[in-house]
Amino acid sequence: MATYKARGISHSIIYWCMMPEGKKQQWETYTTELEALQRKAYIDVLQKNNKQDELTKAAVEYKARRATEKAERETTQNEAAAPEQHAPVIEDNSHKTYREFSNKWLPFHARKKRFSPNSYDSYRGNLDNHILPYFGDRVMSTITSEDIDNFVDYLSQKPCMGSKSYNVSPDEIPTLSSGSVKKIYNVFTAGFPVAKKWRYITDVPETTPPVEKWKKRKAWGPDVVYSALLGISDNKLLHLAVHIAFVCSLRAGETAGIDIKTIDVRDHSLWITQEVQRVTDEALDVLPKNEIILVFPKQVQSAKRSLILKGPKTEGSHRKQYLTAPLMREIRERLDEIDRCKEIFGEEYRDYGLLICQPDGRPIDPKNLDKWFKDWQKASGYEDQIEFQGLRKSGQMHKVRLTQNNYQLVAENSGQSPEVLMSNYNEVLDSEKRALSVLVENSFYPQELIYPTCSTDKADKILQTLSGDPELMRTILQSLLTGAVNAR
Repeated sequence: MATYKARGISHSIIYWCMMPEGKKQQWETYTTELEALQRKAYIDVLQKNNKQDELTKAAVEYKARRATEKAERETTQNEAAAPEQHAPVIEDNSHKTYREFSNKWLPFHARKKRFSPNSYDSYRGNLDNHILPYFGDRVMSTITSEDIDNFVDYLSQKPCMGSKSYNVSPDEIPTLSSGSVKKIYNVFTAGFPVAKKWRYITDVPETTPPVEKWKKRKAWGPDVVYSALLGISDNKLLHLAVHIAFVCSLRAGETAGIDIKTIDVRDHSLWITQEVQRVTDEALDVLPKNEIILVFPKQVQSAKRSLILKGPKTEGSHRKQYLTAPLMREIRERLDEIDRCKEIFGEEYRDYGLLICQPDGRPIDPKNLDKWFKDWQKASGYEDQIEFQGLRKSGQMHKVRLTQNNYQLVAENSGQSPEVLMSNYNEVLDSEKRALSVLVENSFYPQELIYPTCSTDKADKILQTLSGDPELMRTILQSLLTGAVNAR
């Protein structure tokens, strides 16, 4: 098992693994306790399952990543030192406002960090809606640490805008969440080191980021997802989207971007190679086009946003998915329906090769998938509602249990890292807590206390029958849990 050690502000994980030069002790250092403990859990899983090759691979990848980070730091330090060595004439920007700085910095920063259009729009939105109204006209060199702390305090009390404020009295409008405040703070402070190099400020203000109370995304158990599929009967497209998102653990954009050409009917598989996003025209103008596959024509020419088809979120997101037999049958039916639509629309059919699309072939906004799914849940009377993205989490959690916590397999199958999977998808469902309570009840109490109306002899006979048939016991317990979930 791996060993965890904390030294000052660093957190280390120590373990033994086979390297090309022989068995060696591996030290890995992380900046936070959470990162270190997540890594320890992952290493422990590999060691417990005797996955030496994967353990060696993990150690080698860690060393390579640290070497790359070191090289990047040295390059950054050399670049920072170069102006001082050559002493070029640099413009004095100390009299300029934060707005002037941000308008120059954001496109530069976005291209350097290889932002996706969605990430650029997120930065732009936080600047326009929160930061510039507060700091836009301030001379940047006059912004102090106290000003930033006051800004964070202001954000913590700021009412939400948009849908959360509709048809609600001013006193009932919620304030910005801690996650939103933290994100705005990160966007605002990200530019200060560059501002110092560009002579907008002389020193970077020292501040502490606000605490974020992270709220986990909700998920369903497999029985609830299956029940939902049985209930979605009047919308075949939504049914297919929900089905494929759960089985393949897809994001909404990946679901909307499935390419028919990547579907192998004989192999019962498909490749995730692209996703649909709605982004601003500004993001398309600022960012490189190398990751954008297609910009769909606008339906309203005056609109400031466009639907695009782009490559997957990360390199790991480009992956192969194997399909269940019922899902493959539903996909075949969808392909037949697309052929019929092509005949009906003729030349007016816009063939972008999408599986999930409108009747005339046009793409579907991923946000519409989420809206349709939420509207269906509301109309069906679901109290414990989830987002469309929650189907991905539901599928991941189900696969973790099916594989007996094989995080490496489940993570690679869905284009994630094992660390992210263990951190964000490793939680217990309410039905599982209920099942645990039943196990405690049956193992701790005498049967006459659990079933006071049932004779001891009858209870003993029932238990004897169930103990001799584990499959029957599992079926009965699952039926009881399903009934309890549906009764809520």
